[in-house]
Amino acid sequence: MKKIKLKKTLKKATALLSILGLFVSAPEALIKDGSMISHAEQLAVIRGTNVNVRSSAGTDGAVVTSLGNNTQVSVIGQTTGSDGNTWSQISFSGGTGYVRSDFVQAQVTYTNDGNFEAALSQQGFPESYKPGLRQLHAQYPNWVFKAMNTGLDWSTAVQAELQGTSSLIDKGSKSSWKSTDPGKFDWTTSSWPGFDGATWVAASKEIVEYYMDPRNFLDDSYIFQFTAHEFDPSVQTLDRLKSMVKGTFLEGNVTLDSSSPLYQSALQSMGYTGMTGTADPVSGSSDGTSPVTIEVGSVLDLVNSGLDADEVLIGYEAPGSTTETEAADTGSAVSESTAASNSSESSDGTVINITDGGAVTSTSDSTSGSTTAVTDTGSVYAAPGGAVTAEVAANPAGTGNITGAYTGQVTVTYSDIIMEAAEQAQISPYVLASMIIQEQGSKGTSGSISGASGYYNYFNVGAYATGGMTAVERGLWYASQSGSYNRPWNTPERAIVGGAMFYAGNYLNAGQNTLYLKRFNVQGSNIYKHQYMTNTQGAAEEGKNLSKAYNETMRQDAITFYIPVYTNMPETACPMPTKDGNPNNKLASLSVDGFTLTPGFNMDTASYTLIVDPSVTAVNVSASAIHSGATISGTGQIILDQASTMVNVLVTAENGDQRNYQITINKSAGGQMGAYQTYMPQDPYSNVQVAGNADPTLGSTTGPITVDVSSVYGDTSVQAVVSETAVNSSSTNMVEVGVGPM
Repeated sequence: MKKIKLKKTLKKATALLSILGLFVSAPEALIKDGSMISHAEQLAVIRGTNVNVRSSAGTDGAVVTSLGNNTQVSVIGQTTGSDGNTWSQISFSGGTGYVRSDFVQAQVTYTNDGNFEAALSQQGFPESYKPGLRQLHAQYPNWVFKAMNTGLDWSTAVQAELQGTSSLIDKGSKSSWKSTDPGKFDWTTSSWPGFDGATWVAASKEIVEYYMDPRNFLDDSYIFQFTAHEFDPSVQTLDRLKSMVKGTFLEGNVTLDSSSPLYQSALQSMGYTGMTGTADPVSGSSDGTSPVTIEVGSVLDLVNSGLDADEVLIGYEAPGSTTETEAADTGSAVSESTAASNSSESSDGTVINITDGGAVTSTSDSTSGSTTAVTDTGSVYAAPGGAVTAEVAANPAGTGNITGAYTGQVTVTYSDIIMEAAEQAQISPYVLASMIIQEQGSKGTSGSISGASGYYNYFNVGAYATGGMTAVERGLWYASQSGSYNRPWNTPERAIVGGAMFYAGNYLNAGQNTLYLKRFNVQGSNIYKHQYMTNTQGAAEEGKNLSKAYNETMRQDAITFYIPVYTNMPETACPMPTKDGNPNNKLASLSVDGFTLTPGFNMDTASYTLIVDPSVTAVNVSASAIHSGATISGTGQIILDQASTMVNVLVTAENGDQRNYQITINKSAGGQMGAYQTYMPQDPYSNVQVAGNADPTLGSTTGPITVDVSSVYGDTSVQAVVSETAVNSSSTNMVEVGVGPM
């Protein structure tokens, strides 16, 4: 019985695992008619930074919050959203909501690997790193993880990256990603000043911690910010690079000039063109001075003849036409029959030997044609249909000397140029491509590479705002200078190759051989300085772009990752800040009506005192916020029924941040009476003291002074009348008046 029962249990478990496996691999199969498929909660993680969690399935659902990469969640179920995409209902620390399913990744089952565990411990990885690394090992068992023990205190490193303008963030980011430190947020205008251009502002401590913490990026995408940058042509191929840049502007073509090292090989791949030009006018023509037309059927013909790329001019005549040219070793005309007498013919074309450096003509009006290579001594072949003219001009020494300039456009892909730069600088082409995409965006619309100025700067080298120049202007100025790193960068090719040389010479050679170290320099002698970029997100986003170069086959290789480790790190990964809205929670004014605070109001001063006469029974506190979106509590009428009263004025910013201003009011003989004295009568129709200026210069000198006290009584019919006699005879600002319905 026990065995039978065990078998039934196993069958049930197997069935459950099969269902869960189906859910992970093909969730859409579980959704019909948009209904929610519920199941036992499944552990998963968020894939992507700043992923929105919505109140309902679809982009029309309100944003509840946003989650950072590697945030652990539980998947409750799946459904088809209003936008037609598959959405997962998740629970997380703080609530529940919906996330598009392609941003949620089920955790992979990790089977304990003793050798792997020993390697992690030997490397010195803290326990908090290991869950992420185990997940990666379960996916890609050949990957190698090296702990880069910096020896740096975590808090010290973060504070160093916050100094000055070392860490910036896009101005359009959430407010909690932007700093409110002195000089980095203008409290008087509730705005962030721009650094390195108007669109880049200082990053907050919380977002710097998030992006500096390697534990947030131990997944199969962002982890590529920790790969080394060495050039390895055995695995870094042109085809793989083209696959990586697909869908970006780097998928396009670039026009070369004849000075390009790629020009000659590009010509060979072009085949027939319709371009013509002229050759050496000194020889090769009947008069020895007129230009000679160079016309061959293929670029390959002339390249194979040994000519330099910038000496090639080609043209092709349509089949069926005929061309007759004349030349000789002396420059005099050679008749067609003479040329033919030195050749052999076949039924499908004419072969004419080229000897003594002379120029010959071969024509055919057959149905189709092509030519063989043109050489000083050799043959040219006009196959059926080819009306092809090939000329080799003779110089005085009797050697072939065809010159000229190719007037057509020769193009290559961006990938061709990036591979050229990678080989020259000995940097991974994938790294170069990810850097360019990060700097210029996937559409490549930046003024840095438009060519409008005649110069290009794909890597934004030297691009920072200074001396009245914007960052783009400064970068283009740098590109225009002659000197190091292949400058001036007056072509895309020169700029890409030169930028790669700059990066290799200044960063790789300084030990900053990963994207992470390029952004956060936590090694070497120039620690926390000499950082390639100020964009806090730069390393992570470049790593994500770089990951696209690695298909599943490539990911089975033994890729090595160098992951920084700090001392005294928090027990868990630093969370991504999520709050938004203006953070201004400061006051523009704070006062007690008719009294003077000590010290005088300042938006940065939180504590104030006020000493009043014991006869003062209540005061009125007024305040206004700098930002219109902030709210204030604690103001209004305050009863003084104790010897000391604490008044707390709380300001809540648009983003929820709060700031408290405190006024301590003490009663003491000789304290302030105030220009206004507030009262709270027990009997609205008895003689009381009312708030009012008894000073006759502020009222009527011929009649009674009327003081409205309806706000106190809550009755608009109630007023207080201060007689002229009482005002004139009073030695103080307080007068006793009769109050009653008017």
